[in-house]
Amino acid sequence: MISTYLALVGFTGRGHVGQYGNSPHCDVNAADVKAARCETASMQSPSAPPLPQTTYTLRAVLAKNMIRLRQERKWSQEHLAYEAGLHRTFVAHVERHARNISLDNLEKIAVAFGVEAYSLLQP
Repeated sequence: MISTYLALVGFTGRGHVGQYGNSPHCDVNAADVKAARCETASMQSPSAPPLPQTTYTLRAVLAKNMIRLRQERKWSQEHLAYEAGLHRTFVAHVERHARNISLDNLEKIAVAFGVEAYSLLQP
């Protein structure tokens, strides 16, 4: 894989790509490296099964489940935040898909709702 990557960027073994752009001793520029990273990242080995195409994101599933559970309990975002020991704006951001959530915070929300953490991620 590394040799494929190096071949894609045209690396000759001389010099390096510096943190501020091209090195005078290098045949590779930063744009070539970035393009090659994208190309190699999208390559799949022929034996690997195709990745499933999803029409939803886990953030969206989590948000939908949080909103549903909150509405079932007639809780506000502020009440959920209090029960989970989180800040009210954090709960709002998660429900708007604007924040990543750690496993620790996912667990806090699950405990507040009285459900298993994995169920918050099930469509």
